[in-house]
Amino acid sequence: MDRRHQSTITVESTAAASSRQAALAATVASVFFGASVVATRFVVPQTTPVILAFLRYAIACGCVIAVAGRRAFPAMPRRDRIQVALLGVLFFAIFPWSFSASLTYLPATHVALVVATNPLVTMALSALRGVERISTRRLAGQLMAFAGLAIALPALNTDHGMAGGSEEAWKGYLLVSITVLCGSTYNVLSRPLLLRHPSLAVTSLSMVAGTLALAPLAIAQGLPAHTATITASGWMAVLFLATFGGAVGFGLWSFALRHSTPSRVAVFLAINPMTAIALGVLLLDEPFTVRLLLGLVAVTIGIQLATRGPRPTAVAHAPDAPVPHRQ
Repeated sequence: MDRRHQSTITVESTAAASSRQAALAATVASVFFGASVVATRFVVPQTTPVILAFLRYAIACGCVIAVAGRRAFPAMPRRDRIQVALLGVLFFAIFPWSFSASLTYLPATHVALVVATNPLVTMALSALRGVERISTRRLAGQLMAFAGLAIALPALNTDHGMAGGSEEAWKGYLLVSITVLCGSTYNVLSRPLLLRHPSLAVTSLSMVAGTLALAPLAIAQGLPAHTATITASGWMAVLFLATFGGAVGFGLWSFALRHSTPSRVAVFLAINPMTAIALGVLLLDEPFTVRLLLGLVAVTIGIQLATRGPRPTAVAHAPDAPVPHRQ
């Protein structure tokens, strides 16, 4: 066996291992995000969505800094630092605000279904940027996962919380569309930065930028008064949102984006609402129905279709170039 062949085998093996690690990281992160939905539903009545988001990310930033210290903010070119900060405002400030605001005009199931298009939008933006090509298998997997959510989500009895009237539904759809665009844009545009810098650094700086952007809004809504109304169990939920649903979850998500392509990672977001459904069944005595089971099966098949097959090749690449890929 010549050296060239040995090198090819090593690269293929490294690429496969990296892809498996990315899939595992995205899976765990999505489970934490799904559990965060349940925690948010529990504690948000005690405060406001903006203040809750601010507390979540402020504590998450504190956790990252306490554990990583200076490693959380290494030297970075000014241009990259600005790009990371802007993406942080997009993802950690505008994203949670638009998502929470959309729920005041639309039923939760409608919002969840629109958010479930995030992987499809991510795939389209990724293709437009030339990061990856759309394959028939991957598109079929994305659509299958979305179909699974479309089957499962209507079984949730969450529509009673809608505050807005049907005549203002367009505002809700506009807001949740902003949510999807923010998430998809972050998935695609953060990857070149993650290839140049450690995922910890990108996550930390972007989260700090988003938290600082939320601070004025949280203060304007009466931050001290609202924090005083949160119960002990509510603070336990906030701490979960900040640690596993914040620092750990988004750290794993950035790791996955660094080691895989945006659409391969985004499809795992389908696990998010399915986790929320499962926890609702286990913790809130919500019914487990046949359509929930069918939805879970469809989501699982969709993820398998969208992520299996040839993986991105792990080879040396220029800092500004996308990771080479094969379909």
